[in-house]
Amino acid sequence: MLLFAGQLAWGSVVLNNTRIIYPGQAHESSVQLNNQDASPSVVQVWVDSGDENSTPEQAVAPFAVMPAVFRIEAKAGQTVRLVFDGSPLPQDRESVYYFNLLQIPSINQAFSGQNQMLVMLRNRLKLFYRPSTIAGRVEQAPCQLGFSVQRQGRGWRLSADNRSGYFLTLSGGQLISNGKAHAFKAEMLTPFSRASWPLPELTQPRAPLSVRFRHINDYGGVNEVESAAVLAE
Repeated sequence: MLLFAGQLAWGSVVLNNTRIIYPGQAHESSVQLNNQDASPSVVQVWVDSGDENSTPEQAVAPFAVMPAVFRIEAKAGQTVRLVFDGSPLPQDRESVYYFNLLQIPSINQAFSGQNQMLVMLRNRLKLFYRPSTIAGRVEQAPCQLGFSVQRQGRGWRLSADNRSGYFLTLSGGQLISNGKAHAFKAEMLTPFSRASWPLPELTQPRAPLSVRFRHINDYGGVNEVESAAVLAE
């Protein structure tokens, strides 16, 4: 048997959502996993603080997952418990961690006497710890982004100020100036932070300016948002 470990990929054991929201007031929360394959798998789960090369033995995070290792039958589901250890995390903003799922498929018994290649697939999803004391509603946070365009050297940059306590994941965006769209590479904005992107094809912006962007919500869906932008001096 040939064994290949730990590549990041989507296996047949999946979660219901593409991200996990952990309510800050909860002592524990549950996560539902489903095996879409016609054969069983062994699954190992753990949480890390941002190291994508983490292992269950090395990972550091204020969450325990129970059970940490289990067998999930074909076309069946499994519920795991996420338990928060009470670490003193910020209460005015979200904290982000990562939920890891390592799937070890079963060996095909029909070829038990032959060499088989066994590939372990690892999925990694964002886990947001969300205190109930964050100001404002998460649904309103994308509309509260503040955009500005400023000169940088001979070019221009677009800046975004996240004034909320929520992580905002953008999946693409455009600055609209003089009727022309200028794409920028979006990213996840941390709470109370600023991000900026170069606009290499923008020559002379003129008001009114606007920004169209796509935001990924709690359920993995994509919302289209349009917001005004200001031309900074």
